[in-house]
Amino acid sequence: MQLLAQSLRFLHILRGTLVTLMIALVPCVLLAALFARMYMVWVMGVFVAGLLVVRFAFQLWPCPRCGKPFFRAGTWAGPNMFTKRCMHCGLSEAEDAPPSIIGTNKAE
Repeated sequence: MQLLAQSLRFLHILRGTLVTLMIALVPCVLLAALFARMYMVWVMGVFVAGLLVVRFAFQLWPCPRCGKPFFRAGTWAGPNMFTKRCMHCGLSEAEDAPPSIIGTNKAE
């Protein structure tokens, strides 16, 4: 149970990193555009690299229960970064969360 909680904690860190990168993008680009135009390419490169790393982490992060990708349902499908349940077994981010009323992301 402890391993499951640690693994789900990493999920919250991953999602927080994504939100932080998206929020910080605009102010950092504006500051670079106003004060240091020669570093604009570097600023954009850092954000693009950060977003790619986070996206691949979402793509590959395994579910702690079933071991399949938590955010990806199929081979060619991209990650659904906003789902709250495993796309395969239905494990919730919050371990004690009630099941979905409409049955989405439910194990079949």
